[in-house]
Amino acid sequence: MKTKQRFGLMIGIWVVLGLVFGTSFSPAGESKQAAPPPSQQQKEEYQKKVETRLNQLNQELKEWKDKAKKMEKKAKAEMDEQLAKLSKKEEEASKKFQDLRSKTGKAWEDFKAGVDTAVEDLSKAFDEMRSCFKSS
Repeated sequence: MKTKQRFGLMIGIWVVLGLVFGTSFSPAGESKQAAPPPSQQQKEEYQKKVETRLNQLNQELKEWKDKAKKMEKKAKAEMDEQLAKLSKKEEEASKKFQDLRSKTGKAWEDFKAGVDTAVEDLSKAFDEMRSCFKSS
């Protein structure tokens, strides 16, 4: 194995171990204090924000599906493929969001990061869809 690959693999393992075991690595031995857990109000505000965003994206998905019904065969096939990907990402984001609601404490914080990532991935997929079919 080449040195660069080995180094990259070692860094990857180090990061994964840090994520799995919740270890935070600080430079020069500095201790890193954990942020206080979110209040119930902060959790509710975050959940409301995510729920609103998912509803907006779900509505847009429905609008795109309506547009796809009116397209020519080739364009419709491309659109249907993109819509299937979007639907899958929307389902994943919604599932993560529903799972988040049952979490508390540190588990809620950890799950929040996954929800953020899923919603961001879904938003990026919509951006790609818009750019591919903006003239439709």
